[in-house]
Amino acid sequence: MKIAICVCFSSKNKSHHQNFLNSLNKIIIPTRYSLSIYIIINNNLENSKDLILKIVTNPKVKIKILKTSKKNIPSTRNVFLKSIKNKEVKFIGFLDDDCNIDRNWLFSMTKFITRYNCDIVGGPQLHETTSHKYRLFYDFIEPKYKNKQKIDWIATNNCFFKKKVIDKKNCKFDERLKNIGGSDQLFFKKLKMSGNSIMWNIKATVSEYNQKDRENINWFLKRNFRYGFSGLFIDQSVFGKIIGYFINVLKIIYLLILGIFEFIKIFKNYNFFKSSFYLCRAAGRIFAMTKFKMKKYH
Repeated sequence: MKIAICVCFSSKNKSHHQNFLNSLNKIIIPTRYSLSIYIIINNNLENSKDLILKIVTNPKVKIKILKTSKKNIPSTRNVFLKSIKNKEVKFIGFLDDDCNIDRNWLFSMTKFITRYNCDIVGGPQLHETTSHKYRLFYDFIEPKYKNKQKIDWIATNNCFFKKKVIDKKNCKFDERLKNIGGSDQLFFKKLKMSGNSIMWNIKATVSEYNQKDRENINWFLKRNFRYGFSGLFIDQSVFGKIIGYFINVLKIIYLLILGIFEFIKIFKNYNFFKSSFYLCRAAGRIFAMTKFKMKKYH
């Protein structure tokens, strides 16, 4: 049975590509399965092709390189979906190009999706940081679920699913979210609404390499603002404009309450930041109700 995993290579993560490719050499491929890694590159990474093929020496891992002239995340993922549309593949998935893949990741995912007969599986992304503070910040923005928990959506930084769920209709990542982020959240929410089950596999982990440029409060404030800003678009895309707008208002109120509640516990330093993050998400949803336009997503 064939497995196809997509990884979109970006110029900003170029320093991590070699480590990511080396992790592919250690990955355990279950018996009866074959693994193809689809690496999507744009024009800025044209010279990376030979290096990619040279680093990956695992004979059980087939590397397929696809090129695109577009540089935004949703369109790059759509290149992969289009390329495998008519191929005989059992499972597909997405990973990030700045991550180290646990050697048991693929084994854990195939075992989980078969044992629990679910359609889509997500797993945790861990983060390398230089201090405990930033680890707490990442813990705030990363989802926290119990093992085998049924959930509404997952992210493309660690996901695995049956290809048949996208064969039923023309599934795409929404390119209107290219400057905001959240196209993966919308993609999987729509699949869930179509009747597909999504579960959490806490044992299938990937680890993001240290991103020093993100280790500042400004980056985390902006990230939470973007989470809120994309929320209105996602809610209206899933539930319709009127219901989505009403849900957005309720979530703004909820986030404001959480922000105030955390601020009351100000004697703990981290609670000040948690309060700020909640309020940034509320602000993002408020700004989304105006004609405010976001700059390019990072």
